[in-house]
Amino acid sequence: MPLLPILRPLALLLLALPITTPVWGQVISSPLVQVNMLEVYTSQGCSSCPPAERWMSKFKEDSRLWKQLVPMNFHVDYWDYLGWTDPYASKIFTQRQRDYKSLRLSPTVATPGFIVAGDGWSGWFRGQPVPLKPFKAVGVLRANIEDNLAQVSFNPTQDTSHTLQLYVAVLGFDQLTKVTSGENSGKELPHDFVVMGYKRTEMEKSKGQFSAQITLPNVERFISPRKALVFWVSHKDDPSPIQVAGDWY
Repeated sequence: MPLLPILRPLALLLLALPITTPVWGQVISSPLVQVNMLEVYTSQGCSSCPPAERWMSKFKEDSRLWKQLVPMNFHVDYWDYLGWTDPYASKIFTQRQRDYKSLRLSPTVATPGFIVAGDGWSGWFRGQPVPLKPFKAVGVLRANIEDNLAQVSFNPTQDTSHTLQLYVAVLGFDQLTKVTSGENSGKELPHDFVVMGYKRTEMEKSKGQFSAQITLPNVERFISPRKALVFWVSHKDDPSPIQVAGDWY
């Protein structure tokens, strides 16, 4: 029997099948104990910042990464007036650093500036290791991600009447910028753990559990061969992280 009459109905059947786009998914979850967030405030317009960023890059190979420690590289915009506009800088990050000072959680607004688990830290200038807070059970933060949407839940170990904010950031790695003006003119500056995209939303509470849905930040204007996602929760009027969950993605 000729094959053509058999193959023709099969071809028509295949054409009739719906074409579906593969769904990308990932789960990022914290442990029960608090994860320490290391926030470094820096700028491409600051001549004293490159050493701090080189130091920060070493955490890529640290065994505590994502499990106990999540480094975040926030670029501020208050040095842009010196002649170079930092492409990673945001007034939101500047305000975040100022909020720490206004709440007396950090003594200064300067670069490089360091916050560890919500407290200002100056030990970097004296070559001290990052002071990780003792293990304390605070609750599990879990993000279920499908394509560009994250469903996030937080189960605190202690009930709270505070309103909680959920934050998400996309971190870039192996970034290299050629600076042509300002204090770092003529230098090529590398960046790791640099915040390329950032969003926040209020969480809803039901039966002691907090939840929120959030779309991931759009970072298409940056090219990063390696990226990470970080989620964290804080009280609405206090930027100090309560719990943090991060991983490569």
